[in-house]
Amino acid sequence: MRLIKIMLPVLSASMLMGASAEAIYQSKCASCHGKMAEKKALGHSNAIQGMDPEKFVTLLNAYASGEKKGMPIAKIVKKQFIDKYDKEQIQKVAEYVNKLK
Repeated sequence: MRLIKIMLPVLSASMLMGASAEAIYQSKCASCHGKMAEKKALGHSNAIQGMDPEKFVTLLNAYASGEKKGMPIAKIVKKQFIDKYDKEQIQKVAEYVNKLK
């Protein structure tokens, strides 16, 4: 019983941190980009469906830093995304988006 009390919080944290690329995309991106990444976010961006993963990551960073100009909300949302997820998770989301067609 004691082992369960110790391991349960560790396992719960691991599961939350290990969210799949699809789960991250659907919870953080789909509301603007569409369930299949087919929409122009807020009617202004290009659709990201099938986007090359390297381009996805480059644009994400450019919007987050303000290097790429766009709607102010784009910078805020992208910055929050970069701050919340590590490079590996972001790369997996980029690869997930690339496979959507």
